[in-house]
Amino acid sequence: MKVLILEDVIEHQVRLETILEEISKESKIPISYKTTGKVREFKEYIENDEVNQLYFLDIDIHGIEKKGLEVAQFIRRHNPYAIIVFITSRSEFATLTYKYQVSALDFIDKDINEELFKKRIEQSIFYTKSMLLENKNVVDYFDYSYKGNDLKIPYHDILYIETTGVSHKLRIIGKNFAKEFYGTITDIEEKDQKNQRFYSPHKSFLVNIGNIREIDRKNMEVVFYEDHRCPISRLKIRKLRDILEKKSQK
Repeated sequence: MKVLILEDVIEHQVRLETILEEISKESKIPISYKTTGKVREFKEYIENDEVNQLYFLDIDIHGIEKKGLEVAQFIRRHNPYAIIVFITSRSEFATLTYKYQVSALDFIDKDINEELFKKRIEQSIFYTKSMLLENKNVVDYFDYSYKGNDLKIPYHDILYIETTGVSHKLRIIGKNFAKEFYGTITDIEEKDQKNQRFYSPHKSFLVNIGNIREIDRKNMEVVFYEDHRCPISRLKIRKLRDILEKKSQK
């Protein structure tokens, strides 16, 4: 399980890290975490690092009220299935999580006693394990690993994957998010040979066959739901059209 923490007070950073290590040891759940008190660094982790399943956020960051809520919105744009938990002494902001539409799992008060605090953190860990790591029968995931970097995103949310211009770095475009990750088009194609969920209409792109709406022959583009588009070479049109026809007959 990968956890990302935004907390600007060292004392609370150490407290949470210690508890995570205790829970990991006691429950035998592998937990890796990164902690920062800098919003910019936190966002860079989200954009450029591995996909995390669980996020612990303070709300008041360096005296800026509601900053954690804004960061939670940023998380949702990049990882709509993430589990978000707020840990803060500003309990009056609890109801604002609905206004910011971030669907937080829990709102934990920093001032509660240590035993209850740990129990609430533990509940978040178990819930994340159950919903995101073990719930394979409910959601069909694109589960991809490349040189130790892991990515896990539901297939039905993926539109296409494109190169970024940076060696071994790709960008996945979803229905309501975008995420950069490490890998190669060739490697994904090789691992996809059995399931055949993707097709390459262009050397720099892989499209999710299940989310294609049509092929725009005039503009030489593959069109997805919500009118997202990516290019297709003329030589690939017939093959993709055949794939879509076979899929519609199933």
